Amino acid sequence: MIKIQKVEVICLRDARAGDHQFEGSYQNALVLVHGDNGEIGIGESDAPPSVIKAIIEMPDYNSLACGLAGILVGQGLDDPSRLTQEMYDRTQWFGRHGVVIHAISALDIALWDLFARTQSKPLHEVLGGRHHDRLPVYATIYPLETSFEKITDQVAPLLAGGFQNLKVCADANWRDIQLVQRNLTHLRAVVGSERRLMLDVAQEFQRFEDFAPFLPLLEELDFAWIEAPFPLGNLEDHVRLKAATAIPIGVGDLGMTTCREFAPYLAAGAFDIAQPDLTMFGGITEARRLVTMLAPTGRQIVPHGYNTDITIAANLHFLASLPQGGLIEYSTSPSRLRRELAAGLAPINSDGTLCVPDTPGLGLTLNRQLVEATRATA
Repeated sequence: MIKIQKVEVICLRDARAGDHQFEGSYQNALVLVHGDNGEIGIGESDAPPSVIKAIIEMPDYNSLACGLAGILVGQGLDDPSRLTQEMYDRTQWFGRHGVVIHAISALDIALWDLFARTQSKPLHEVLGGRHHDRLPVYATIYPLETSFEKITDQVAPLLAGGFQNLKVCADANWRDIQLVQRNLTHLRAVVGSERRLMLDVAQEFQRFEDFAPFLPLLEELDFAWIEAPFPLGNLEDHVRLKAATAIPIGVGDLGMTTCREFAPYLAAGAFDIAQPDLTMFGGITEARRLVTMLAPTGRQIVPHGYNTDITIAANLHFLASLPQGGLIEYSTSPSRLRRELAAGLAPINSDGTLCVPDTPGLGLTLNRQLVEATRATA
C-alpha cells in the first residue's frame, strides 16, 4: 500500500481575473497529493485559493482543529473515504460547514484520483464500475448577451458544437422584465424547440415576490429547471416557488456542504434536482452519500461544475458510476485555467455528449507550463 508523501497547494490566477460574480474559473486552488510511489493525485476547489491553502497547510491548533496536510502525510492510502472522514472528524472545532469542507473536497478528489492511478484504473472503475460510456452535457452561458445579434453570435458556436442543452444565468439586467422577455424569447427561437433551456437564477433575487413575475415567461418558453433561486438560508421561499410552478427546482450549487445541509430541503420538499459542487460539497465521498440519501426519493443529481476540466472529469467519473447517469455541466468561460489547465478530456461529440475517460484516475494531465505562468505570488 502506498503512503501519502506530500500535499501541495498551488494558488492560480488568470491574468484577466476581475469582478466575475460566481465565476470560479479565473482563480483556482489546485491541490496535489503525492504518493511515495511517484504518482500524484489532483483536485481543486471553487473557493478562495488563499483560504484553501491556509486551511490545508496550517499547523494544528488542537486535536480537533488540525491542518489537513498534517492529517494526511504519512498515512496509507487504503481508502479515500476513510481519510476524508478523518479530516472531517479532526477539524470539527472549526469545520463541519463552509470553507473547511471546501478544502476537504479538493483533497478528497485528489485522493480518489491518486487511489485509482495507483491501481492503473480509471476512477469510475474503483467507484464501482462504469454504467455509461458517454454522458450528455449542457453549456452554461454566463453572462448572456443583451442584444438579439450578440445573443445569436454567442449561441451559434455552441449549437454548431453539438450542444443540446444550454443554461443561462440571471444577472443585474433582470430588473427589466421586458428586456428579459425579449431576450429569452429570442434565445428560444434561436435554439429551437427541440433543445432544452435551463435557468440559473444565481441568487439574483432575495424573495419569492421579486422572482414570481418571471414564472409565466419561463413556463411559456419551456425551461427545464430553475436553479439557485434564492439564498440558501431562505428555505421558506424555495418551498413557495416549488408550489407555484411545475418547473423543476435545483438547489445546492452555491455553497451547500455535506448531506446535512440538504436534509432540511429534502424534508420540506423544496427541490427536485440536487446540484452539489463536488469541489465544495465534500468531494466524491460525500456525493456518494448523497446518492444513498436521495435514492428512495427518485430525485436527480446534476453536479455543479464551473471551474476547470478537473471538476468536469470528477463529475464524469462520478455520474458514469451511477446506473441513472446524469447531465454534465460544461462551462463556456474563456479563462485560460478553464480551457488549458488540464488535458485528457475528449471534445464534445456531435450529439452533445462527452466520453468518459478510460485512462487511470481522472484521466487528466496537468499543463505544468500554465501552472507556473499563472501561479499567484500573493
